[in-house]
Amino acid sequence: MEESFAINLILVFLITGFWDIVLRAMSEGHFSFLGIEKMKWVTVLKDYFNYHTLLGAALIAAFVGAVTYPLIMYTFKKFNITNVFIKVIVVFLISGLVGIPMRYSGLFPILYKHYYEPLGFGYSFITDGMSGVVVSTTLTFLKYFIL
Repeated sequence: MEESFAINLILVFLITGFWDIVLRAMSEGHFSFLGIEKMKWVTVLKDYFNYHTLLGAALIAAFVGAVTYPLIMYTFKKFNITNVFIKVIVVFLISGLVGIPMRYSGLFPILYKHYYEPLGFGYSFITDGMSGVVVSTTLTFLKYFIL
C-alpha cells in the first residue's frame, strides 16, 4: 500500500467522522447553515442519533467512508479516470451504491429505520452520493490548501 493512499484513507476516516458530528449537531438544532438543517435527510437523523453516542455514530460513518475510499480509488485507477468532473460523478455513484448494501444487509437496522426507510431509495441514494462528494471535496481542499 502506498504511503499517500494510507494517509488519504486515514484522512477520509477522520473527515467522514467529522462531518457526521456536524450533521448530528445540525439535526439536533445546535446550529443552522443555509437551511440545510431543515431538509428531510437531516431532520430524520435526529431519531437515529438518539440511539448512538457521538463517538459511536461518528465511527460508523467513518468506517463506511474508509470502506468506500478504496473502491473509488480502484475505479479511478482501473478506468484511468483523470478528469475532475468524471471523478466527481464516480464519487457520487460509488458513494450512492455503497448505501445499497447498508440499506438491505440488515447490518444497520437503526439507520434503516430512521434514514433509509423514511427517505426512500432515490432520495437516500442521492444523499449518500452527495455525502461522498462532500468528503471528497473536503479531502481535496485539505490536500491542496492546508496539508
